[in-house]
Amino acid sequence: MSNLLEQAKIAVQRQNWSLVNYYLKQFILESRSDKATSTFPKNNADLDEVIDLGIEVLQNGDFQEKWDIDKLFKQIGKPAIAPLIEIIKDREIDLEQRWFVTKILAEFNSEEVLETMGNIIVSSEPVDLQEIAAETLASFGDSAIDLLTDLLAKPKSRLLAIKALAKINCISIIPALLTVVKDENNEVRMIAISALNNYCDSRIPIVLISALKDKVAKVRKAAIIGLAGYANLHQELGLVKLLQALLWDINFEVSQQAAIALGKIGTNSAATALCELLKTTTVPVFFKIDAVRALGRIETQVSLEYLQNLLGYNSLVKVNDWAQIVNEIIIALGKLEKPELKPQATNILIEFIASGNPNLENICVKKSLALTLGYLGNIHALEYLIQLLEDGDNSVILHSVAAMKKLDSKKAYQKLVSLSEQATLNSQLKKGIATALAEWNN
Repeated sequence: MSNLLEQAKIAVQRQNWSLVNYYLKQFILESRSDKATSTFPKNNADLDEVIDLGIEVLQNGDFQEKWDIDKLFKQIGKPAIAPLIEIIKDREIDLEQRWFVTKILAEFNSEEVLETMGNIIVSSEPVDLQEIAAETLASFGDSAIDLLTDLLAKPKSRLLAIKALAKINCISIIPALLTVVKDENNEVRMIAISALNNYCDSRIPIVLISALKDKVAKVRKAAIIGLAGYANLHQELGLVKLLQALLWDINFEVSQQAAIALGKIGTNSAATALCELLKTTTVPVFFKIDAVRALGRIETQVSLEYLQNLLGYNSLVKVNDWAQIVNEIIIALGKLEKPELKPQATNILIEFIASGNPNLENICVKKSLALTLGYLGNIHALEYLIQLLEDGDNSVILHSVAAMKKLDSKKAYQKLVSLSEQATLNSQLKKGIATALAEWNN
């Protein structure tokens, strides 16, 4: 027997499990026939002794020592499988030790391990052990699909099986998922629908549409998320009409997801549905904010006109909340990506500034106006940004300066210098220009 193994056995007698770990690792390093790999030589006469000593650590070491021994069994490979499985099968052994062994076996994608994990799931084993067994099967990917599909057919193991299947990124799981989309267990249905959302398949949309009527809100929400991925088929599936109805769902999370999905569909009819929602006074402000964001993502001529109308629509919400909606509309205009729509958006904001709308006194609105005008990049906004320099709030001035630099830094600076030299300039604007110029030169 190797001197290192003798030292490891002495360490076992002294119950120094960290030292046992050390000697076993050193032994494996010296025993490699190919120094370029970490594989333990299978014909080594001391292999059984190494496995037994490693199991001693699993049985008696602390959490960290058990965790470290994991690497040893990975290096030993297949010969370690049978002894480890025996530990799992022994219900007299401490649950934590069996949990660690199950985790170690996740490294070995073999028929023996697959069978063992399946048996744990259908047994009366503790839930923690069943869950790690299911995770192990999920980590095996394709090779575990048939076994998990069989487990899915059994009510007792169905929930764990669907959780494991949902973690396998492979189109081969679709048929299995489709078998439980109407399962009596709410969680099973929700997981199945959510997992189907990861794939594009002609069998899936009709299932998702059916799930829109599910009694459980989480299932309806998951179905909406999935249908948003089929925006290119919105006409064939009649998605706008279906989603518009769900804007008024009893559960606000479902309603919010419907608004987001309509924004992704991005048609004028989707914009109309969102606008109608926004004009309804009984809708909570937090939901209206989601609807504004969705409307802003549509980016059509019609959606911009709706945003413009909503800026001046004073019945949107209670007076105290109106500024929040206005602010979100301005932010939405500042996120436009289509170049052809940006000039129109700039004009919308300039008209809004000229309207004398009471929300123009709100600091958040003024800062958002400045940032949005800067992002849109139209030099015609310069005069309106200069007006913001009269504001008594220093943060508004700084936002305005940042926006001017984005428009045309040189031209804006020259304009400010020219204005600063005018004797007739009112004191508040003069002070704001001085602050702007000082900021510019920093």
